[in-house]
Amino acid sequence: LPQEHGRHGDVRRLSLTDERGSGLVVEGRPKVDFTASHYTAGDLYAARHTSDLEPRPEVVLSLDHAQRGLGTSACGPDTHPRHRLEARRYRFAYVLLPRSVRRR
Repeated sequence: LPQEHGRHGDVRRLSLTDERGSGLVVEGRPKVDFTASHYTAGDLYAARHTSDLEPRPEVVLSLDHAQRGLGTSACGPDTHPRHRLEARRYRFAYVLLPRSVRRR
C-alpha cells in the first residue's frame, strides 16, 4: 500500500520554486519538519497500489513540529522511547515568504 513518504526533519529553511525561481520560502522558528509531494494524504490512503496514484500538478506541502516514530505496540513492539512524542501539547512556529523573480 502507498504510504506517506519523503519527510525531512529539523529544517531551518526551505524553498519550493518553479523553473524561474518563483515560489514559497518557509523559515522554521527555529525548525520544522516537512514533506512536499504531488499526492495528498487522502490520495495515498485511497490507493491500493502505487500504480493507482496519479500525481497532482501542484505540490502539497505539509509542515509539522515533529513526527512520532513507527510502531504502536498494537501488534508488535512499541516505538523506541527516543522517537515517541510524549507531551500532550506542542507549539511550533514558521514564517511563509513569497519568492518572486522579476522579469527584465
